[in-house]
Formats: sequence, C-alpha cells, structure tokens
Amino acid sequence: MANPPKKKVFYQIDEVCERLGLSLLDMSVLVSERKIQLCTAVAGLLVEDGHYEIALDGDATPIPDDRSLVQGLVNLKPDDAWFVLRHGSQTIFWLAAEPDCYRRLVSTSEEDRGYTVIRDEVGVRHEEFARYAAIEEALDDVALGTKGGGRGSQPIYDWDAARLEACRLIYFEGVPDSFGALIRHVQGWFAEKGGRVPDESTMKRRLRDVWAMFGSEAKTKAA
Repeated sequence: MANPPKKKVFYQIDEVCERLGLSLLDMSVLVSERKIQLCTAVAGLLVEDGHYEIALDGDATPIPDDRSLVQGLVNLKPDDAWFVLRHGSQTIFWLAAEPDCYRRLVSTSEEDRGYTVIRDEVGVRHEEFARYAAIEEALDDVALGTKGGGRGSQPIYDWDAARLEACRLIYFEGVPDSFGALIRHVQGWFAEKGGRVPDESTMKRRLRDVWAMFGSEAKTKAA
C-alpha cells in the first residue's frame, strides 16, 4: 500500500486543478472572482511595502513604509494571476497586499523592470488549498447532502460507502489506470445501487484524496 502523501507547502496549478476537478478556465474564473488566491515563488525581489492615505478630496496617496528583499512564496494580484492562467505568462510590477496597502516591485535599472511569472510556476499555498477545499466540501453537503434540510434526513449519496468501494477496488483489483477510470467505476457502483449517480465534478472532489494517495501506483504501473 502506498504511503499517504506528505503535506506540501505549495501545489502547482495543474495539480490543484486535478485535485479539485477543475479546468484552467474554471480556475481562471475563481481567480478573477477573488475566490482563490494564487501565488508564485521568487528569490530576492526588491519590494516596497506601503499604505494609502485618503485625502479630503478622496484621492489616495501611496505612502512607503519599508523596502525589503522578498524570497519564497508571494501572492499575486488577481488580474495578474488571471492573465498568467489564460495566456501563459505575465510581467508583474505589483504583488497582492492587504486592504488599503500596496506591495510594489522596485526597479534598480532599465533592465530590471518587472518580474515575469509563467504558468508552470504558479500555484496555491497548502493553507489556501485546504481553505478552498473545505468550502467546496461544505457546499456539496448543503446542496447534495440532505433532503429538506431537517434533522434526521437521509443523505442523497452514501459517500462513506462509495469511498469504501473505491478502496475495495484498489485493494482487490489494483489501482485503475487513471482517475477518470476510478470515477467511472464508482459511478457504475452508484448506478447498480439503483439510486442517483453523482456528476463527474462532484465525484472528483469526493474522491480526490483517495486518488492522491494511490494514484502514483497507476503511474508506476503505466511505466
């Protein structure tokens, strides 16, 4: 049996989409609607942190507070993140900041103007991934988990039994060739039970942790 996946600091965007059952277009919409925060890793970017002061006429004046060399993961502004996902890359001049604050990249020369971010280097922090996944799980429970919403009502789908079926398949018959094959098997299991069959995106969200644990075995088998 494969070891459980270790906690990661950063999930690359393709892995995030696969685990959440989303396309890049879906992710672009979530980013543009500010429902999920994307980030990238940098090494030694000179950044000016500051805040805005609002004048009596309503104009906002940027007030610098500090300059520092930033390393590690930094959050992207939603517009920049959207552009990277849709077009593959973007030269950025600002980073995401707290409300009423700003983070500006400082240019030290004409050749050092902006920082180019490419799609392969964009992703989500572990904490942000867990936050969004928990929201999706809660929405599933509200939308699909009960009939009528009253106490004691029965769930539409028996997800515990479905996950046991996925594990039974893997244990006795081996890991399916792909996540899609696992999804189709469990959808067929639901159909055999005579009840409603969940849609593919819901199935992906419900079984993503099972596939994250055992999916590497499928890649090994294919190799």
